[in-house]
Amino acid sequence: MSNEAQTYAATLKVGNITAKFVLSRLADRADERFSCFPSVPLLAAEAEKSERVIQRALAHLRELKLISDKERTRPDGSTASSRYFLHGPWDRYGGTGVPFPTITTPKQKRAEAWAEPPIEGSFRPGTAAAEALGIPNETLAPGDDPAAPVAPGGTGAILPDTAPEAPVAPKAAKKASGKSPAKKPGKTGQVRMTKEQAAAVATVEAAWPAELVQLLPKYRPNAIRDAILDALDGGRTPDQLAARVQRRWFAHGYMKDLLPGGKGIASPVGVAVGLVRPSTDCPDPMCEDRVIIHTGNACPKCEQRAMDRKADHRAGHVPGQRGQQGPATVWWTCENEQCRKPGKGERPADGICDTCREEMAAATKKLAAELAAQEAERQRFADVLAWNGMLEDAYAEYDEREERAAEARATAERERKRIADTEENKRLREELLREHPELAQYAQV
Repeated sequence: MSNEAQTYAATLKVGNITAKFVLSRLADRADERFSCFPSVPLLAAEAEKSERVIQRALAHLRELKLISDKERTRPDGSTASSRYFLHGPWDRYGGTGVPFPTITTPKQKRAEAWAEPPIEGSFRPGTAAAEALGIPNETLAPGDDPAAPVAPGGTGAILPDTAPEAPVAPKAAKKASGKSPAKKPGKTGQVRMTKEQAAAVATVEAAWPAELVQLLPKYRPNAIRDAILDALDGGRTPDQLAARVQRRWFAHGYMKDLLPGGKGIASPVGVAVGLVRPSTDCPDPMCEDRVIIHTGNACPKCEQRAMDRKADHRAGHVPGQRGQQGPATVWWTCENEQCRKPGKGERPADGICDTCREEMAAATKKLAAELAAQEAERQRFADVLAWNGMLEDAYAEYDEREERAAEARATAERERKRIADTEENKRLREELLREHPELAQYAQV
């Protein structure tokens, strides 16, 4: 059973109740590959429909590209039930990249209705707007315009040639026309992209680093899709946006944030939007992170702005800001002879830049792992020696115990033989005395 497939199937717009039920039964039986192989008679029994109706429902699902199926045959040539594969976000909607239509829930309908602006009433009597119209003690009728010409004398009467039309209440307008007033378009529903747009979005999403993909939700928010489409509308190709994503991932320090000890990424969706969003630092639309995209040359406006900032730093202020922000930024150089990179801000106590510190930490960790492995091997060898010594002691103790046991058995055997000989001699004497009583006088007392 796949909870993900069941949840997603419930949101799809199928247009046929039998096909929707068959799709839910397939989703309930889906395995880790989002596939299952129930027979048509079984589906017909569960739906309480004929097999022909189930066949038409499966054909309807195939037309909507929601499922694909494979025929299966047994080794003896007989036909088995077909294997059905469900399509969705897990396989990029069957490889098309175009999301399937979904239903509109009552909650979404309410959100669309609440998106309409409220109807404004009249000014409250005694307010400044009512007094400006010259009717401080009367309530304006709905639809009165405070900017309409007022008759001389401040009576509040509107001139005949400029009198506005009488407003019509929404309910009255609905009854008069027989139609509901048009609703303003909202963003609650999903917008179906074209194949070209879906392919472009898929190209950009494929450029996301694997670390960011693991942090993003499985169902992409609309904010990411809208940011990609806006960037495409700004004159960039999908390949250019993909290169922007990969470049900014390292240049903006997101990779460093995910390293051990880094601050991490609090908003993966915000990072994804920031990777594709156009830069607002340069007014030139063809500037792509300080490079003119169609020539490959450095952006002159960005270079001029960088020179201005350096001049302000050397002067110790930034125009309009440095007076409030304090002294200029301190620059320092990494003390590692193989690095010597410049650093910005407060100089660390060891004088080492973050890159060198990370490399040293990695080398230290590797060395610690090697030492731990050597110590483990030494301990294992010591344990083997100790175990061999214990075995030798055990064997020696066993041999000694066996010798004592053998000696005890020999002593017991000699004692048993002595007793048996004594008993045999006594028996023979008694037998001689019975046969020859005259020898009794010679018997030893």
